[in-house]
Amino acid sequence: MKKIYLLGSDVTNFCSFIQDYPEGEESIMGRVRSANWKPLSNYTPIRLELRSNDTGKRNYQFDFSSALSPFFVLSEHALDVLRDILLPRGEVLPVSTDSKRKAFLGYHPTNVLAGCFDRENALFREAEGKFLIRKPVLKVDNITDEYLFSIEEDISRVFVTDAFKRRVEEAGLLGFDFSVEIPTT
Repeated sequence: MKKIYLLGSDVTNFCSFIQDYPEGEESIMGRVRSANWKPLSNYTPIRLELRSNDTGKRNYQFDFSSALSPFFVLSEHALDVLRDILLPRGEVLPVSTDSKRKAFLGYHPTNVLAGCFDRENALFREAEGKFLIRKPVLKVDNITDEYLFSIEEDISRVFVTDAFKRRVEEAGLLGFDFSVEIPTT
């Protein structure tokens, strides 16, 4: 049985990005959630600020940040290594950082699957057709993607498989966190 993980980043050992946006403008997190896994229209590059890791260090020595999930930030190197996985499953968008040596890009997943959410075993609340999912449980037999996906019931989580995890680890990419394994039935 394949394992499923929440796509996240390691903020203890690595820095991450937060968005710097003017008051009155909607955050990128809000915009991608409102898009409901569809490509963003009228996107303009967002400004990102480096956030210290949990030990107080500040550097660009990482390849992935999920602090703005479900909008992710990848190093150009990570995009090159994972291009065959990422491009068919989402859109790559320009971002602006203060990094002088390393280029970063935004990634917005658009690969949503239906029929994967196990309502009988998950912990969630439904109100006005929207789901507040506390503990997702997925039906492994209904997961038709071998690497990266989201589910139609959840506007914020992105899931990856053990095959995705393996590719990241084999490439030596830094900043990914696969510690949250998602229960499956």
